[in-house]
Amino acid sequence: MGFYREGLVLSLLVQWATVMSQDMMGSVMPDRNQSTIDFPKIPADFREMAKKLMITCFKKGYHVPVMNNSLNSSYAQTHNQMMQSPISMFVELLSSLPPSFSIPRNNQSNDTADEKDLWDIAEKMQNCTNLGHMIELMRNTTESPHCLLRAFVAPLSWMAIMQNGTSLNKEDLTTLLWAAKPFLEAMPPSSFVLPAFSQSSHLAEMMKVLSEMFSILSEEQRNEIIGWAKERVAENEFNCSLKAPASSKPPTLPNGPSVNWVSMGSSAVLKRPGAKATDHPAMKVRTCPPGFLWLKARMLAMMGPFLSRLPSKEVETIPKEELCEFFRTPDFSPSFHNVIGIKPDLGRKLFQRLKEECSSPDNFTQNIDRLGSLACFFDGAMSLNLSLSRKLLSQIDACKNSEIDKVKRQLVQNILEKDDGFSSSAGMLQSLGSSVSVLPLSRLSRFTPEDLKNTLSSLRQAKWSPAQAKTLAQKLLEDTKNISSERLLSLGSMVRGVASAVLKNVKAKGLLGNEALETMSEKMSSLQRATLLEAFRRDVNASELVKGLPDSLLSSLSLSTLEKADLSSVDQLQGRGWTSAQSAFLLKKILGNKINPSELRKLGQAVQGVTCEMIGKVNRTDALEMAQTLINSFAWLSRVQIRCAAQKLFASLEEQRPGYFSDIKNSELQAIPGLLLIHLPVEKIQNLSDAVCPAFMEKMAQVNLTFLPNSSPARYALTKRGIGCLKGNVSDLSAAEVLTLGPLVCELDPAWIASLNPAALNATLQALASCQYIQQQHREHLFRLLTGTYGDPAYWSEVDMRALGPLLLLNDTAIEKLPSKSWLKSYLSDLMDSLPSQPVVPPPKEFYSWLDLSALRRKLFELKTSSTLQNRRKREVFLTVMSTLEPTLIYIEDLKQGNIYWTPTQLSKMTVQTFQDAVPTLGMINNYSTEQLAALKAKIVEAWGSVSMLNESQITQLGCICQGFSAEELGNISITSLDTLEVLTACSFTQTQRTAIWHAYERVTGISVAGLGPLEMMGLGQFICGLQPAQIDQLNSTSFREAVEAVGRASCLLNVRERLKEKAMAVFGKPETWTEAQVSEMGNILAGLSTVELGRLNSSVLPFVQRSAIPLIPSDRLAAMSVSQLKALGPENAAMVTEAQRAGLRVDQRSALDEAVGLKTARAEVASPSPSGLNPVSPLPLKGGAAAESMTGCVLMQAIVLMLLRYIL
Repeated sequence: MGFYREGLVLSLLVQWATVMSQDMMGSVMPDRNQSTIDFPKIPADFREMAKKLMITCFKKGYHVPVMNNSLNSSYAQTHNQMMQSPISMFVELLSSLPPSFSIPRNNQSNDTADEKDLWDIAEKMQNCTNLGHMIELMRNTTESPHCLLRAFVAPLSWMAIMQNGTSLNKEDLTTLLWAAKPFLEAMPPSSFVLPAFSQSSHLAEMMKVLSEMFSILSEEQRNEIIGWAKERVAENEFNCSLKAPASSKPPTLPNGPSVNWVSMGSSAVLKRPGAKATDHPAMKVRTCPPGFLWLKARMLAMMGPFLSRLPSKEVETIPKEELCEFFRTPDFSPSFHNVIGIKPDLGRKLFQRLKEECSSPDNFTQNIDRLGSLACFFDGAMSLNLSLSRKLLSQIDACKNSEIDKVKRQLVQNILEKDDGFSSSAGMLQSLGSSVSVLPLSRLSRFTPEDLKNTLSSLRQAKWSPAQAKTLAQKLLEDTKNISSERLLSLGSMVRGVASAVLKNVKAKGLLGNEALETMSEKMSSLQRATLLEAFRRDVNASELVKGLPDSLLSSLSLSTLEKADLSSVDQLQGRGWTSAQSAFLLKKILGNKINPSELRKLGQAVQGVTCEMIGKVNRTDALEMAQTLINSFAWLSRVQIRCAAQKLFASLEEQRPGYFSDIKNSELQAIPGLLLIHLPVEKIQNLSDAVCPAFMEKMAQVNLTFLPNSSPARYALTKRGIGCLKGNVSDLSAAEVLTLGPLVCELDPAWIASLNPAALNATLQALASCQYIQQQHREHLFRLLTGTYGDPAYWSEVDMRALGPLLLLNDTAIEKLPSKSWLKSYLSDLMDSLPSQPVVPPPKEFYSWLDLSALRRKLFELKTSSTLQNRRKREVFLTVMSTLEPTLIYIEDLKQGNIYWTPTQLSKMTVQTFQDAVPTLGMINNYSTEQLAALKAKIVEAWGSVSMLNESQITQLGCICQGFSAEELGNISITSLDTLEVLTACSFTQTQRTAIWHAYERVTGISVAGLGPLEMMGLGQFICGLQPAQIDQLNSTSFREAVEAVGRASCLLNVRERLKEKAMAVFGKPETWTEAQVSEMGNILAGLSTVELGRLNSSVLPFVQRSAIPLIPSDRLAAMSVSQLKALGPENAAMVTEAQRAGLRVDQRSALDEAVGLKTARAEVASPSPSGLNPVSPLPLKGGAAAESMTGCVLMQAIVLMLLRYIL
């Protein structure tokens, strides 16, 4: 049967070749009864696009077809006789996919049905001659072949849209959009380009598909789409063009290093980087006037969920009649249904307009259920009746804005006070749904297991604190020791409370390969995930484990387990969430020390493991392609990788043509990724000619300056070069011209800014409010310029505050003096939420944000706790009243980390009930003062008695408040669970306290040091530092190997680090043999190496040292490192060297550190910024491409279908 099938396939290939040869001799008239969508022109990287999508099918559980050698050989001979076509690549792609990609599914497709389906299609496809017909036939396939065929057809369909957009009729466009959707869903932001439709119906169809994809799009893509839609309306309905086109980046095709889309009118061609994009030949249209009214009711309906990402100014310009007409249509509710992440200022603005302009207050309130996610911004919850309170509560389940928890608590309080029908706890649970999570532990603990089981569907979706989850899980599981996979999954978010001791007994069956496993494991703690993995390892081998794990668990897999898995191809790495250490291990195992661009394109997140040595060994002729490919994965790249790629590229270009950058052309500069261009040596930046200003400015618009050190000379050099590209006097520059400097506006000298005309000055100051970093020497002068232009911030309007607010962080005093206004608390809360969160390991000063948030946090505390005191204008009176303020549960839950600002006196005024209800929130703060801890400890004694009487549940709730206990008290507490230790390890304990807690755990459990398994070592966290140095020798070597990453996160004293290092050497060998992956996993243990051992580390592993380890290395030992080692540390590690460590280095060593950080250029080379020094940002890049060879034909589809059939049988 197999021989017959292969013979039939080959005969069909020959038949297809014959048809194609006839087609080359003359045009084939299309059948007017069928679709006439021709095959598009194909770019060079089409194979990579299709292959990437096919792999997603296999990750869903569809098996990879395996072609035997005889068929491959026969196919190759036939293929060589044919002209290339898109369909001819399908079998080739199938043969190139690794069989090991397949993941077992719980529900396999019906093979018999698939077989019949394929035979039917094989018969019908004999006369298939165009893409449209192929899509229609493909739609009728069953699950497995459908996924593979659609993965192949999706990029073809999108290319057909891009190349023939306006010439397509609506029906064909709808067909192509359906087929192209998988490609659109997988398209990275850097490749996002949309067609220039001229018909309104086409725009509507496109927006419908994009709206379906809204939840998986990045914010960058969403903004691109809004700009694209606005441009289409401007051109098609207003006959004008926007000054700044929204889709401005020159995106590359997925995994394609050398192909860019350029949209030109209604068609798209392909352009090699470096090729010049020409202007569209069509007649230029006028520029649209500012604030033109493009958002009519019909367009609002068309925008759907993208309305939630409109700039606030756009919402203000929507005509009242158009907004209200839209509000009354059925399209309104779906537009805001489950839309997450609406910016608070936009949400409030839209909510208020609808409330005040489109409905009476009573009628508006009755329509709460139509608001969707806009209900997140509802004000006046306390005034609602019981029915409306319930209705609103159900609407705001998924809200994420900072004030929503407070609103939920108000609504729950409303319901509890006004509903007399709560005859049972079960009724209360049913009524509150997932909002029951706002209830304190004292209320939650009253529910019976039966009550909880009856409302499991809503409870499992709520957001729980660890203490709440533990209380509920204990009630639901009672004394269960062996839990089934079904029961575990049924807990949903409450899984966070399942004891790790229970998870030890879970079976892999029913969980591994189950899509629900990913959602569940995301809610788990690190210890829980590690415990689950250990349970799985008992049931399946390492290879099956790796295939079936979701990314949320894969990242917890140890290198020792990964080593046992059958991973031998880079194809197996795509689309998985590898860590840096895992990536380094796998690339070393699979590729050694060399990599080529085609392999680089397949890595995905595993690109983290690419070393500078690998980059350095790339062929000179491949350097540009390598660089462009790397940048496609920039989100996963480290600063050292980017710098190495830049150095390799620049050296290769100079080798190809000496003096390359002194006479570089626009097209050549365009080909260099902006992220690499900013690493060009300062002298080369200075010598760039005016002729390349267009390309230089275009590149600067794309740069991310955070990859440069804050004091890098390159920042000033790039700025100066950019200013040189701005022609004319400073005072004559328009706002638009200044803003072409983009991110480099943040580097402008305030004296230069002050020379601008008023319009440009205002625009520049508002742009500065978005900066992530402002030079230290500019801050005082900039704040003076700001207040000189806009006046004292205390008198700013809400509009000015929202436009310029972040710049107040330049001056703590200005924040402190802000008066209490009705809108100020909301704005400052929004500002705090919009700022990046603090990383676990703070970055070094050279790569640290300029924002100091302490004054902002204190001001927010003041505003949130003084809502009843806003009319007290005299500060002395205010301070007197504040000193008597009592912390209530409402205040504490609203403040969260802001509770750090309560005085010890205020904390002592807290009632016992408030303390007991609020203790899980208070326990999450790890930086209380000694006096605050003493006040809280007194409250513990008042509520629960002496410290020795505390049970383990109370210790877990207290969390970091336990920092206030003495070593003696900690040594006498009862800790039996690793889960409790994991909670406490997030706190800041002294060495004596760590030792006491370890002794408490050792005493109660009776465990010995030698008996500590990998899970115990992981669960101990920082308390492993409490072991005596001599005890560390007793740690089991096998367990230590498995748990080394967790052990390496602890910051122990030097004598303990030295013994941990000895254990690491016993397990992994001498330091000179340690690999990049091992060094990465060892973390802070590395800081225990001796002077001699540090000097023996291979330079290639040093960029993989965890940055937290660097400050822990004793100064005299760091001084023993060679110049070449210090240079190899990489930017972030080198910047982590403390001033004390630096003081012990020689001059040449300090110079090597500066070079590693990125400060090599002597200060004399680039003077400190002056009024003429600004930072440039450029216009948005063009989009385009170069035409590829045309391919048509479809007879081969019969062969493809039969090939698929062969694998299904």
